Amino acid sequence: MKRIYSLPSLLLTGGAMLLLNGCGGSDSPPEPEVTMSRVSFAVSDAPVDSAEQVVVAFDQIELLRNGQENIVLDVRGENGATFQQIDLLQYQGSDSTLMVSEQPIPAGTYDNLILHVLDESSGSDLSYVVNDSGQQIPLKQPSNRLQLGGFTVAADTVQQFTIEFNLRQSLVENQNGQRYNLKPHGVTIVNNAEVASITGTVDVSLFETEGCSFEQGNFVYLYPGHGLTNTLADLYDPEVNTTEILVPTVIAYASAAVAYTEGNFADYQFGFIPAGDYTLAFSCSSIEDNPEQYDGITIPNPVSQVHEISMSAGQTVTQDFVPVI
Repeated sequence: MKRIYSLPSLLLTGGAMLLLNGCGGSDSPPEPEVTMSRVSFAVSDAPVDSAEQVVVAFDQIELLRNGQENIVLDVRGENGATFQQIDLLQYQGSDSTLMVSEQPIPAGTYDNLILHVLDESSGSDLSYVVNDSGQQIPLKQPSNRLQLGGFTVAADTVQQFTIEFNLRQSLVENQNGQRYNLKPHGVTIVNNAEVASITGTVDVSLFETEGCSFEQGNFVYLYPGHGLTNTLADLYDPEVNTTEILVPTVIAYASAAVAYTEGNFADYQFGFIPAGDYTLAFSCSSIEDNPEQYDGITIPNPVSQVHEISMSAGQTVTQDFVPVI
């Protein structure tokens, strides 16, 4: 019989209880000793274009281990609600909000983390997008379950994980703008003890490159590794891309919009990035970047605007983009 551990959220109640549904009795063999750890899960976001709100209602986090019982963590909201409704656009860069706090779970490697979403397919209007015209549009996750892949919980520790949504990749507009889909592409699980962040400014004179605009299309792209010789590609999803790609490419890990404000410099930021070596590139010509399709956008643009950085866990690296004289 499949058994499920259900652990209520500590976020509001301040306590936890382990519930086991299954068969057993006095003659059952003793359970093997389990090493427990305490984990927290939070949510953060890299923003999407043309949206004022991206509200998602989560009611459970389900953890899967090969050959073991599933663990279900209940997500609770305000005033005793059996779900938590989160506007992802409120938690950008290095900001995040807790979904589950310090829950005891067995240590080990988990094969999958599944976010359970309440949307229109379950008769709910709790998940939606407010576009830049102020119109509220339904948000749907086709299976009500975002499957995000595996992660590892170390023994005898308190660990914090962040579920990072890159909404430019995971939020897809369809049906002529009458609905949005939320997909797992661009959503990652990171251990907060193993991540770093990047911040910097872009000299707005770089926005004046031929064919570019002050108002839109200015992005910093992040790529894993140093010494990259393949073409730096725009955002695309290899599973759904239909554009023929004639050259070897490096797919961007993430991108950050650089919005023009009054002054000579515009800010950008990446939060919750796994520590390691990366390449940053700025392009002022990314207005047509479809996050599902390869668009062949020129990156970097201007051609000199590329930098290599290295990050250690817990570090914030500052990298500015300025004209090369």
